[in-house]
Amino acid sequence: MRNALLAAASLLAVTACNGPDTQDQPTPSETAMSVDADGMTGEQPPAAAEFAQAVAMSDMYEIAAARVALERADGTPTRQFAQMMIDDHTKSTEALKQAAAQAGQNLAMPETLDAEHRAQVDILKSMSGPDFDREYLSQQTAAHRKALALLKSYGAAGDNAELRQFAQGAIPAVQMHAEWLDQNSPSPSATGGTPGATMD
Repeated sequence: MRNALLAAASLLAVTACNGPDTQDQPTPSETAMSVDADGMTGEQPPAAAEFAQAVAMSDMYEIAAARVALERADGTPTRQFAQMMIDDHTKSTEALKQAAAQAGQNLAMPETLDAEHRAQVDILKSMSGPDFDREYLSQQTAAHRKALALLKSYGAAGDNAELRQFAQGAIPAVQMHAEWLDQNSPSPSATGGTPGATMD
């Protein structure tokens, strides 16, 4: 059963978590679409370059946050989830590069976390034990909801066929992760992280 889950999660690709690009600039997902209560999108998805950058940044954030979780998480399930995030988002980054290459796209990928994502990771580094688990799972829940909306939007109407296929293939795994988070978060309201923190 776990092997089946891991196989599905390996399709993850992308962004379990998509967030702001730079300090004062809105994210591609925010400028290109609006997300309603059901996670459906109401506007056009971002262009290929913006989508790829959002996915790559998301992968870096997921890996960085998960590494902190392996050190500081209180619960074994949280650590197992974090390890899955490292595995899946490492594969996602490679899959994204392959999709871009197949599309003949030379897309610039970010090499370091932006300020907003660094701030989120810094919040995690300041915590430990049960408090850490609550914050980490809270960040992850919010991130996966936005990631799923972005994937659905680009998968339905993205401007690049290869990246569109990439997004479509990622949706089932991201959905599975979101459902795991819904079932394992400490409380139904723990979806926004630390007050004042920027979630994605």
